[in-house]
Amino acid sequence: MKRTIGLCLLLAVYFVSGIYVVGANEAAVVRRCGKVVRNEDGSIALRSSGLHIDLPVPFAQVDRFNVNQERTLSIGLGEAEGMDSTNFLQSVDLSRQSQFITGDKNIMNVQMTVHYNVAAGNVEDYLFGNESTERRLRLLSESVIADTVIQSGVDFVHTLGCNEVCKQIIVDLRRLAQQQRLGIDIGDVTIGSVYPPVRVKADFLDVTNARADKETYINKAKQFSEQREADAIAIRQKINDEAQTYASQSMQSAKSKADNFNGLVAQFKQAEASGQQSYAEARELALSRKYTEITSLILRKAKSKVVLGSGKPVDITIVRDPSR
Repeated sequence: MKRTIGLCLLLAVYFVSGIYVVGANEAAVVRRCGKVVRNEDGSIALRSSGLHIDLPVPFAQVDRFNVNQERTLSIGLGEAEGMDSTNFLQSVDLSRQSQFITGDKNIMNVQMTVHYNVAAGNVEDYLFGNESTERRLRLLSESVIADTVIQSGVDFVHTLGCNEVCKQIIVDLRRLAQQQRLGIDIGDVTIGSVYPPVRVKADFLDVTNARADKETYINKAKQFSEQREADAIAIRQKINDEAQTYASQSMQSAKSKADNFNGLVAQFKQAEASGQQSYAEARELALSRKYTEITSLILRKAKSKVVLGSGKPVDITIVRDPSR
């Protein structure tokens, strides 16, 4: 009797092993006798969070995973984690080496982080398509970095085109992950650091400083050129404004003198028409008056007197009769 009760208890415990719990952020795939349980349409059946029951072990096996979890994979060593510059013989884990050769035969250390998650529609590929999805992804990432870096020059990889290199790596890695059915979605790729080997780090620093000085000098030259150009434009505008003002004033003065002259001629003609005096007499009178005004103006501005020693007359006539 006791044996029977014990056997029943053992069987009950054995069948209870078929009860499993799926966490709140998890999903589960059940394999019965090694075959994945599928829906009626042939798609893989995902168990949501909660309490579930199935066949006991070893007839059923439950594989849990977090679909929404963002996973990261680091390739290479960061500069802070790199080799000690005082110890060139220290050992480095070969799986974490990050040296890649550029197109111009230089060596650069690249540290990259791949952000990915499980593709909801390719769970079967992620769980059963590869022996180790992360290992395959690491190999693909290292291959993509090597191909991208070897097609670029050291300056482009080190400073100038780091963003372009990162974009190209994302495109190639997504394409290869889909072709090889890794069952993951590549969210983003970030390049943490790109730095030269320790032995030539000082030379790279000198080149970087020289490039920075070059850009500084170029910017200063551009600023000086722009300032000179702005000054030249201001001077040109000032000269144009002064020329336009002078031209306007000259035209107004000439117009005023022309109007006065025309008015004077009109007076001569009017006096001749009224019979008061002839045109020549009126003209002579006007010239005499003008002569008197000019002479008076000149004498008022004279600062010294001229004493004539001889008794000869001095001709100071300004306007002469052209007929004489």
